[in-house]
Amino acid sequence: MNVKQSVDGVLMPVDTIADGRKQVGAVVAATSVIESLSANHRRHRMTAIARELKIPVSSCFNILKTLVNEQILDFDPETKTYGLSYGLVEIARHYLGHGGALRVVAPLLEQLAQHYEVTLVVWRRSGKNMVVVDYVDHGSAVRVHIEPGSRFPLLAGAMGRVLGAFGGLTTRETLHFFSRVKWDSPFTFEQFMAEVSATADRGWAIDDGSFSSGISTISVPIFNRHQHADAVLSATSFVNQLGDRQRRDIAEDLQSVAHLIAEIRVGDDL
Repeated sequence: MNVKQSVDGVLMPVDTIADGRKQVGAVVAATSVIESLSANHRRHRMTAIARELKIPVSSCFNILKTLVNEQILDFDPETKTYGLSYGLVEIARHYLGHGGALRVVAPLLEQLAQHYEVTLVVWRRSGKNMVVVDYVDHGSAVRVHIEPGSRFPLLAGAMGRVLGAFGGLTTRETLHFFSRVKWDSPFTFEQFMAEVSATADRGWAIDDGSFSSGISTISVPIFNRHQHADAVLSATSFVNQLGDRQRRDIAEDLQSVAHLIAEIRVGDDL
């Protein structure tokens, strides 16, 4: 069913879709304009936009004028063409700031947690500690649970190897922070540094019960704009729950998500 509504004196359809929700035609058309200009990576005249999107010329003109006024688009009077403006970038920046990057990847984290039956944790460095800023588990009765806001020593577990490899620490700093960690299965600093070196080579780390007995963790770095890891993405499970192939697959998937977070994060926010 179509109903007409007036937008700047121009009638636009209001479509009712299958689940009963109404779509405002002018909003749908404006979204289509933005998507089209974004996908084409080039500027277009109003008539070309109207023809491509099958929007009445008068309606298209009003939509373009409004988007220009809102600084979503800009208009070049010499070529009489429209293109995306920085207003759209500012909207994206506001969204991605203050937890926006994690909101974007949340569906991916939930999917990975369910697929591998693990608990995924996003850690952020805070001085001499790593702090849990977000986590996703797979919801079963038997799972590794961790509380948001929990603090662990900087070089604890698999994330410690990651910070040792990619955190920009000096050897002296690494030794200092390593000495603060209480391991369930202690090992030497030389052994730790050998694992840090292996982590630097392959891009991910694993702790198989050394920090916490019975708990296995795979961690990958999340880089900041200075190309240092100030955050870590980890998958936590029980020892012997996963085979070697699954561990490699998880590590690769975590790296993909961590790379996405690094690409879209704004400044030092996640």
